[in-house]
Amino acid sequence: MKIGSGSCSGTFGELVQGVIEERPFLITLPVKELKSSALFVPDQNAIDIVTVRGRQKARMACEKLLKTFGIKIGGYLHIHSNIPIGKGMASSSADMIAAVRAVSDSYSLPVTEELISRIAAEIEPTDGVMYEGVVAYDYLNGQLIEAFASLPPFTLIGFDVGGSVDTVEFNQQKKEYSKKHKKKFQQAYELVTEGIRSGNFAYLCEAATISARINQQLLPKPYFNELEQLAQQYNGGVVVAHSGTVIGILLNAQLPNIQAITREIKQKIYFLMGTSILQFS
Repeated sequence: MKIGSGSCSGTFGELVQGVIEERPFLITLPVKELKSSALFVPDQNAIDIVTVRGRQKARMACEKLLKTFGIKIGGYLHIHSNIPIGKGMASSSADMIAAVRAVSDSYSLPVTEELISRIAAEIEPTDGVMYEGVVAYDYLNGQLIEAFASLPPFTLIGFDVGGSVDTVEFNQQKKEYSKKHKKKFQQAYELVTEGIRSGNFAYLCEAATISARINQQLLPKPYFNELEQLAQQYNGGVVVAHSGTVIGILLNAQLPNIQAITREIKQKIYFLMGTSILQFS
């Protein structure tokens, strides 16, 4: 038993989210610059885990982990995160996963991604960020569908449209997808599969835009049409948080003039929105 540590990356929404063969799924878009880090200090005289207000989902995840292994010792859970809350960037998922990893590190527990996934999904719909790289993931049932290789180098420029979204409430709403939508989700899934396999960045951009466009009927983002037109000008795609408030343009970072393109897009977004701009790679 020792002081344990753990971490987990956040996301910028999802590459794709919808249903495939009637199964809910998302394809993750992990962002290394966004991270939740946890520190767990065990206390042999405590039976409960204590943490600050606002991190109760992480506490619950740790309690479930300890119960799984029959451990009745508590402690103190400290979490630091730069992931905005309620924006669709996997803030609570990253908190839970980082916390579980910290506790497992403290007690040297043989924790797997599958166990973390099950614990997180018992608390709320969760992103697949417990798995490394890009994955297709059943976010309601906490099950890995398929693991992909890493994305080709990318640049992502976006902004927050404001407000917040309660992931639990949003995912309790029944989503009506037409047959056309379901075919589009299948197409998007196949585009991601082939895009990652072959390194064809245009396929990834097309897949993201297909999914983002469908999501406009569920959780519309202002300035979507303007962003889509801007993305097309630079051979990029539109990425959204399907249950959040961020929207952005996905670009191939290997374009020879990517720095100039990035500056131009930032200027145009600022002129359009007059807001702070997010950039990730």
